[in-house]
Amino acid sequence: MRENDHGEQLSISRQGGSGLSIAGIGPVGGQIQHLSLNGKVLIPHFSGANQLAKVFGSTMAPWPNRLAGGKYTFRESDFQALNLDADGNANHGLLLDQEFEIESQHEDKLALSYSFGLDSQYPFAVDLQLEFELHEDSLLVRATATNHSGQAAPFAIGFHPYFLLGDSFEVSAPFTNRVLTDSRMLPVSDEAISGLALNQDSAEVAGLDSCFYGADAIEVLRPDCSFEIRALQGFDYFMLYRPDEQIFEDGSALAIEPMSHRANVFAEDIDSTEIAAGDSRLFSYEIRIL
Repeated sequence: MRENDHGEQLSISRQGGSGLSIAGIGPVGGQIQHLSLNGKVLIPHFSGANQLAKVFGSTMAPWPNRLAGGKYTFRESDFQALNLDADGNANHGLLLDQEFEIESQHEDKLALSYSFGLDSQYPFAVDLQLEFELHEDSLLVRATATNHSGQAAPFAIGFHPYFLLGDSFEVSAPFTNRVLTDSRMLPVSDEAISGLALNQDSAEVAGLDSCFYGADAIEVLRPDCSFEIRALQGFDYFMLYRPDEQIFEDGSALAIEPMSHRANVFAEDIDSTEIAAGDSRLFSYEIRIL
């Protein structure tokens, strides 16, 4: 365990046949703060110089990405999120500044929990458990949302890991569709595509900020290694974002964000996020070295 610019950090590790794997998890926001698998650094420590660093690696719930005006209606009741960005959207959910409780910690796995329901922005008693577990070649991330509210509750989730690309890379996935957005980055339509294939010279990579679906994994190839981010359960979408600024001292970055639903789902299709009273919904993905 160590302190960094973003507060307490919890470390888990595993020694495998191919090398040492280490993950640093921040209880505030349920944040993956760094990750090395088999000795290869996939998520470096953030420098802390970027004021948006609290977003990097965090858990996005009870909605992922943007919510127009921070407004939504569920079962004929209206709700309003309080913190809006420059475009008037409530972005990344409500957990960025919230501290999870530590349920358990072992050498190679960690469980955190957070209880919603005391906030007028989202007054639903939904308990969220996060589990981070290192395996031989991967970090497995599981989330369980359990509705204790006595009535149906809306819930969606996403994760926000930023990966080190460096100066030479390839990013590929057999996506079938891209979500098109307006000037506020809110979905307006879809377009069919025949996969995604990018490298450091691709014109598209500089301004990449798009949501894709139709594939369950994205592969990243670097000169020193290759790895994938694979959706295992409950994630149908990936958001890819290439920041203009350098957030890692070691090179360029790409956010690869598994999401259960697309942006603005609470405004456009909230019924699809419903969890019945007493039910749980499971979500999982893994980061795997290849």
